[in-house]
Amino acid sequence: MRIAYVLESLELSGGVKVVVEHAEGLKARGHDVVLVTRDGRHDWLDFSVRVHEVPAFDPSTLPEADVHVATWFPTVEPTVRARRAPKIFHFCQGYEAPHPHTLHRLREIDEAYRQPVPKLLVSAHLEPILALRYPGTYHVLPQAIPAADFAPPDPQRDAPRRPATVGVVGPFEAPLKGIAIALRAVAKLRDGGRDVRLHRASALPQGGAERALLAADEYSHALSSAAMPAWYHGLDLLLHPSFDAEGFPLPPLEAMAAGVPVVLTDIPSFAPLPQDCVSRVPAGDASGMAREAALLLDEPWLWATRRAKGIEVARGFSLDRVLDRLEEIFGQKTS
Repeated sequence: MRIAYVLESLELSGGVKVVVEHAEGLKARGHDVVLVTRDGRHDWLDFSVRVHEVPAFDPSTLPEADVHVATWFPTVEPTVRARRAPKIFHFCQGYEAPHPHTLHRLREIDEAYRQPVPKLLVSAHLEPILALRYPGTYHVLPQAIPAADFAPPDPQRDAPRRPATVGVVGPFEAPLKGIAIALRAVAKLRDGGRDVRLHRASALPQGGAERALLAADEYSHALSSAAMPAWYHGLDLLLHPSFDAEGFPLPPLEAMAAGVPVVLTDIPSFAPLPQDCVSRVPAGDASGMAREAALLLDEPWLWATRRAKGIEVARGFSLDRVLDRLEEIFGQKTS
């Protein structure tokens, strides 16, 4: 099949990484795949799929294909209007309307979701939210990571290091990421007498508001995808404090694959993760996050059990499952 993914930008983000991995996987299976974007000037991610950079998305710039996949709400209506493919899909990695930084674009978001095209969802919890308001067939795709790329160099390690290193991934400036909650949790660990180091990774540089709350011992800005496994390998614990509006972020799965136990928030998108492979706390609960983190750091047997279980579970989130599903969906006859 000829498949075109339509992206606003190839800038550093988990959502872009997911799209590129789908495209790379489909290309490896023999499909003719292209990434169409208005901003292709980014080199944080290595891939071989063709990039077609365009000034706008319209009939003159979008290539003719068997399948077009619009990957964020600004790309949906132009892709549908261009009619350059008999099959058009809207790939949704999280409903944007509740996000504070997109509140001024609610009309544009609503117009995108009202387009009568099938929607590919990264999490099952999105379907009942969207189906109440918007037309279309809904397909849920499993999340996936290349688990082997993150495999720990010391798989037999059975206890956290001393001092332990706690990692937090994501931009402080994005409220739905809840980074401030995780930083407060680290501060509470220290207040409780635990010697812990804080490592941060973000697409954005460390700002003054974050430093004022809790400065990181090490701050990694805009790490390449290839550098992330080594970053995880330097951790003993990952805190992931997302709020409900998040889709299914990659860091918890990547950390698990790297042998790093995870404390995350109990939000709908994380429902596919087995109860016994991660620690869950209510969203916004810094004290609960600190308490669960302390339990893992203080109990080597629990830390080791979670580490082994996380590695096992992460292996099940294979890209092949996603590619099988995409080929099935893209190959279905249209009515």
